[in-house]
Amino acid sequence: MLTGKNVIITGISGGIGLAVAKRFLAAGARVCGSYRTWKPCLEELGPEAVLFQMDTENRDEISGILKSQIRAFGGIDVLINCIGITHPEPLFSANASAWENVVKSNLFSAMRITQAAIIPLVSRKKGAIIHISSIFGTVGGVGQSSYCASKAGLDAMTRALCLELAGKKIRVNTVAPGYVETEMTESLTPDQRRECEGSVPLKRFGKPEEVAALCEFLASDDAEYITGQTFVIDGGLSAY
Repeated sequence: MLTGKNVIITGISGGIGLAVAKRFLAAGARVCGSYRTWKPCLEELGPEAVLFQMDTENRDEISGILKSQIRAFGGIDVLINCIGITHPEPLFSANASAWENVVKSNLFSAMRITQAAIIPLVSRKKGAIIHISSIFGTVGGVGQSSYCASKAGLDAMTRALCLELAGKKIRVNTVAPGYVETEMTESLTPDQRRECEGSVPLKRFGKPEEVAALCEFLASDDAEYITGQTFVIDGGLSAY
């Protein structure tokens, strides 16, 4: 479904980013991915994936690094933003610097990364942008005000950007997972995990591969009439 497409994936060393990269490579895409810290799991992608280091907290570096990587890669057909961090703490006692860092990492970096990719995408006369958000951009989470705010902003940016780029045949969508088996959920205690699983109608966490499958569809030509949407994949959690 993705044969011949050049795909840039940011945050490729995370659980979802890695799963998306594997899925896209298997579907025939050429993958170029950014990571902040090298992890052994990246070796699973093999020599077909092009990898580069990028510090998304350094706003002055993002644009230049990404543009140079896109040129070296030979252009871009699909951009997938998989960057996301969290810093749980009640708002009344939140550290302002940490709160702002979550918003900068989850929202501002996506804005700057997307900015750098727009002209190369438009030059291909067709393309797709997919942001990995969260159901917490729609529902609240105790101690997650910064994370919720950043993901809600990402969802809103998707809707605005789809209107700006529709005339250029660039589709923009968001994938909003619920609880997924990633590093974020690995930090849960057994009791917390049981409570979270119990709150999901399907009574389990999602798999990164399930999120990757949705991303593959949205990046493919089968989704050519879909733009400006947020697709929830949460086992029914947000249906309550």
